[in-house]
This record gives sequence, structure tokens and C-alpha cells, in this order.
Amino acid sequence: MNALIGKVKSEYKNILSQKGEIIPSIDFSKVETIDFKPSHNLEGDEWFQIENFSKQEFYIEQCDKSYSTASLSQVGNDEYKALGCICIFQGSERHFQKITPALYVSKKTLLDYSGQPKIVEHRQQIEIRNESDAVYIISKDTLYFRNLSKIKSIFPGIEELHREATQKEVDKFLGHKFIKLTDYETKTVGTQNRKRIADIGKKFEKLSSDKKDKLIKYAKDKSGLKLDKQAFEIGSDVDLKKLLYAMDQRYYYADIYEEERIASSIRPNLDAKKKK
Repeated sequence: MNALIGKVKSEYKNILSQKGEIIPSIDFSKVETIDFKPSHNLEGDEWFQIENFSKQEFYIEQCDKSYSTASLSQVGNDEYKALGCICIFQGSERHFQKITPALYVSKKTLLDYSGQPKIVEHRQQIEIRNESDAVYIISKDTLYFRNLSKIKSIFPGIEELHREATQKEVDKFLGHKFIKLTDYETKTVGTQNRKRIADIGKKFEKLSSDKKDKLIKYAKDKSGLKLDKQAFEIGSDVDLKKLLYAMDQRYYYADIYEEERIASSIRPNLDAKKKK
């Protein structure tokens, strides 16, 4: 039996159960899935994945195989407007969808032409989308999703995967000797650059001294930023973005087309590693 439950404030409640599928299942073995990387922008047919999800701090009990909906109270008609998300139990799948105002359908008159044409009055409905915001596969212990910001209210704490650097972390990063601030203060660093610092700054600190030197040399060759006594002059968020892109090694030369390029999105090429 498949079940549909909803989250009202902080409590999950029963909505309905039925024998047939509630939404179409997805065969993730036929979909390109990528380990979550903040620096990667998904293509239209890709999904992020988090393996060993049950070991994560942001794992929720609704994903448990043993989780039972039998003891849940029923959602009252006056509580549907307070739904934050819905969860669909379908075999070994858990589908999660965030509920937004745009999904509420009320007082609409539609022409239904799926069979004999007829007028259908929609009074109070919530749209259930065919594609969920997140899908957890119990047998694989893997969570699949496309947009981290859409599921952070469903899995509290998951936003830490792409968090903003704290002011202390920003100050530490911009305090490196190879950076010189010009008419630019650490407190004015924008949201996206703070996220980049949280990701790239952490990776940089893990490098050996030799690799740090090589990366800084690469950045000097590729970023196009002005230097003052071998220090990058950073006077704006745009300058900082260029430096962070360089420290993520996003600048490259396409030799066939003979042009310099910037990768707006990166991810490890695991297939190439396997061939080696």
C-alpha cells in the first residue's frame, strides 16, 4: 500500500493511502547522477546524489524502512494551507515535495478533454508534481535531488553542504599575503563569494605548500587580475570571483578552438580516472 503524508509545521500527518502509484517512479540507474558538489551546475537531465544518506546528520526518520504511518494523526481540512511539504511512500522509494503557494489550485473552471469533453470545477486542490524535489531510495541508501535550496526545509541541516563562509572564515581567507584589498572590505563580500570561500578556501588549506605555490602561480597566469608586489589586487566582488575561479582552476585553454575559456561549472571526471 502506498501512502501520502504531509508536514504541518513540525509534525508529519496522514493524508491518504492507495494501492496504485501516486506518482511515476524514476529508474535512477538510467539517469546521470553526480555526487553533490557546490561548484557543479546541473544539466537538465542530471541529478545530485548523496550516498550513505542514513549516516548523515540531516537524515530524517521518514526515510527509515521501519517508519510507520499508522500512528500518525489525520491532516484536518483546515490544515492543508499550512503544509510545508508532502512525502510519498512508494515501495522502497520516499518522494519529497516542497509545497509552495503556486501549487494550490482553487476556484478554477477547466475543460477536461481526456475523454468526452466536460467542464470540471476545481475548488480546493494541491498539485502533486510528477517530479519530486528529492527522492530517497532505501535499497541504495541514497538521496537524489536537483536543487539544495528547495529541500533544506525538509532535511534540516542539509544546507551546510553549501553554506556561506562565516565572517571569521572570510577574514582569514582574505588575510592571506597573496591578497591585497583595495577599497574593498571583508564585510561587503557577497553571498555567492562567501559560498565559494567556504568551499574553495577549505580545499586550499588542505594543499601542501608546494601545491599552494603552484595554484597561486596558475591564478596569476589565468585570472587577469592586477598584481601589487605579487599580491592580487581585489577591489570588488567581481575581482574576488575571478580569483576564486582561478583557485578552483576553472580557467583553461581549448587548443582545438584556440581560445581561453572559463568553466562556469566543474565536477571530477570519474570515468577518466577509471580508464587510468
